[in-house]
Amino acid sequence: MRRLLLAVILAGLMWQPPAQAHIGSLNVVYEGLAGTVPVRVIIRPPGVVPGLANIDVRVLTNGVRKITVLPVHGGAGLEGAPPPDVCQPVEGDPDLYHAQLWLMSSGAYSVHVQVESASGSGKVIVPVNSLATTRLGLSTGLTVVLAALGILLFLLAVSVVGAAVRESVIEPGVPTSHRRKQLGRVAMVGAVLILVLALTGGRRWWMAVDGDYRNNRMFKPVPMTTTVREHSGGRQLRLVIDEKNSGRRWSPLVPDHGKLMHLFLIQEQEMKAFAHLHPIRRDSGNFACALPNLPAGRYRVYADVTHETGFSQTLTSVVTLAESKPLTETDGLGPSVFSDPDDSVLVGGAGASGDGGRRQTIGDGLSVIWDEPQVLRTGEPTTLKFRAVTADGEAATLEPYMGMLAHLIISRDDGTVFTHLHPAGNISVASQQVFQLRAGEQPPKRISPEMMEKLCQVPGPDLLRRPIGFPYEIPRPGRYKIWLQVKAGGQVRTAPFEVTVAE
Repeated sequence: MRRLLLAVILAGLMWQPPAQAHIGSLNVVYEGLAGTVPVRVIIRPPGVVPGLANIDVRVLTNGVRKITVLPVHGGAGLEGAPPPDVCQPVEGDPDLYHAQLWLMSSGAYSVHVQVESASGSGKVIVPVNSLATTRLGLSTGLTVVLAALGILLFLLAVSVVGAAVRESVIEPGVPTSHRRKQLGRVAMVGAVLILVLALTGGRRWWMAVDGDYRNNRMFKPVPMTTTVREHSGGRQLRLVIDEKNSGRRWSPLVPDHGKLMHLFLIQEQEMKAFAHLHPIRRDSGNFACALPNLPAGRYRVYADVTHETGFSQTLTSVVTLAESKPLTETDGLGPSVFSDPDDSVLVGGAGASGDGGRRQTIGDGLSVIWDEPQVLRTGEPTTLKFRAVTADGEAATLEPYMGMLAHLIISRDDGTVFTHLHPAGNISVASQQVFQLRAGEQPPKRISPEMMEKLCQVPGPDLLRRPIGFPYEIPRPGRYKIWLQVKAGGQVRTAPFEVTVAE
């Protein structure tokens, strides 16, 4: 009986959303300029859909007068958006503002953060996914309370029926006859049977609704399979996306940093082999790329893609590689099987340098230094800071790598956390560009690569010599591997680091 009552209560509960195109990282972290005001925006998606998302906006300058936030669903646009909410200052922290926003539907949202300051007004657009993936459970204490209340209500309902049949038809002060008492008992038995039947029917109805939600509405990762084929020019990795069994409409993809897909291969267990590749699309759901000379073993595969709707996601798979012949200089990555000049490979772990592995050489006398915070805690906003230096310790001049100053890939040793970061945070830059286009005066019906390219901002010369920072929140404790990727001397260079994060 308690389970039947709890099933009715659970009908009002929904599900938790997944990460923003990342694995195991629920929160969205973004840093940028709202006009002239530097801001850090953290969006913590709700546990139910519809539900309240918590928005924290930290301003990194003075003179802010007002901050508003507005959620815009990708399918509704600005015309279908509600009025913006005003962020309230957080007591004890004058630079932090907070608000809660309703995310009413599943899908891709853009959160418009408007900052009014003494120097003027500015806005940033932060993309976020709102999806149902997991259930919200009840605590033990609440379960006991609801069960007790349910039993009490059941007994009261039965007693009310019995009292009504037994005493409602007799005059006040007249004793209840034996016959009326028997009728009351019969009525109570009948009430028990009717209530049990009603609860049984309610349970069946709820189980049908629950099954439909689990099978048809609950977010499921899109299946992706990977295979390896041998060619005269080398090995080829093929990826097949099962669009039909994804559970939703597969909308067209848009390029992110000029690539339709960013593919990462990470060797399991010690994670000593790493590859960042960019497959080309053979048709709608089939991609292929040259497979570099990686050691034999089992690899986790992560594929970042962004849709024309602004929705971004990470597809996952695994692949087992056999031993391959060493590649010569003429082989390279096998240009005859779809190599990309921005592909990169690193085999080997973080070297044990004199400063505990926080300084890694990347070739041609260049090194990368990680200014690791003294304490890394889960769930706390931080900035992972790196410096590229020359042999004499001077700041090295980097080159734009796919339009960015640098890329950072983070993976937990068991694969439960994976994220691809940029200096702006863990958002999909392509998704942000899509929402910028749709927020214009004349929103386009279709997003073309040329439109996306016009919004790309290449880092300036001064920025290419500055330290590199990546805002992030580490979601879980454990052992992590970090790969920083920069470009110098026309080559992509990767610096590996390791860190253990405590609770």
